[in-house]
Amino acid sequence: MKSAEEFAELLPTEIRNLVTIEHTQIADFHWFNLVSEKNESLISDRVFTGFDKDIDTAFSKAVSEMIERKSFSSGNKAKLRSCATQRSDGFAAFPISSDLKLAAQKARDNALNEAIERFAWATWWDQHQIEYIHEKYSTQEFCDKYRCLKKLFIELNQKLEFDSIHLIEPSIQDSDKKLIIIVAEFKGGVVTGGACDDKDRSESILVRAFSELLRHALVVIQNKQRPMHLTDYEKRLLYFASDTGKCSFYKRISQNGTLKIKLPPLETDTQVPSNKTHYVHRCLFQNQPPFIDENFKRMCL
Repeated sequence: MKSAEEFAELLPTEIRNLVTIEHTQIADFHWFNLVSEKNESLISDRVFTGFDKDIDTAFSKAVSEMIERKSFSSGNKAKLRSCATQRSDGFAAFPISSDLKLAAQKARDNALNEAIERFAWATWWDQHQIEYIHEKYSTQEFCDKYRCLKKLFIELNQKLEFDSIHLIEPSIQDSDKKLIIIVAEFKGGVVTGGACDDKDRSESILVRAFSELLRHALVVIQNKQRPMHLTDYEKRLLYFASDTGKCSFYKRISQNGTLKIKLPPLETDTQVPSNKTHYVHRCLFQNQPPFIDENFKRMCL
């Protein structure tokens, strides 16, 4: 396995001396954090994360996330129309390597998936007339059915002791995309993760959604011992990791509608200026609802 110094050599030159590389292996997955400013938070604008079974892919994902945020920040300061928002929803970066056309397509695909994920999730939570599929599993049933996540789930379950797992799939009209929201229920509350991709990539969607849930769960575990100096994101996570937050979730799933989510036209669908190593793209829908805002009682994470 490469050392931290060897991974640092793979970073784009302009950020090589600006980050600390942190690597953890959890079950059979690798987790990288690139930390540009040391703090106690696992989730902040200064921590960039990559997660995958392949160690090099996990590192590449963390670098791509950092490039996304850097491009958004630079574009926002330059008052680019494509970056004229408070948050970087719908951004994606992909390493160019030797194939610019492939990088452009992958970045655009990933940007669209994130835009759909956040539009559909926010719409489902805010509008109770939306139709959705809901499946609830015991921990054993979940491990038996989704063996690709079994080792990871067992390790995380030792820390939070889950009671059950919910899978939520909001209905999206005339789309070949699927959003899966995973909600893991434990004695003190719930913790979530979600992802979107093509309908025929269900296993990949589940792994990505669970990687988000893992990240959120570790924040919950960490902040049970650190109640001060929380980011707004962490406050939202901890609200749902409470009995009150769990009640909010159960109130939402007590209602199921008949309307499908209709995706509006894209308002933003464009390349965003970046460095020479990555292609960056942004997709954002017209009237895209806020995903993360001041209301920490919205289960949009």
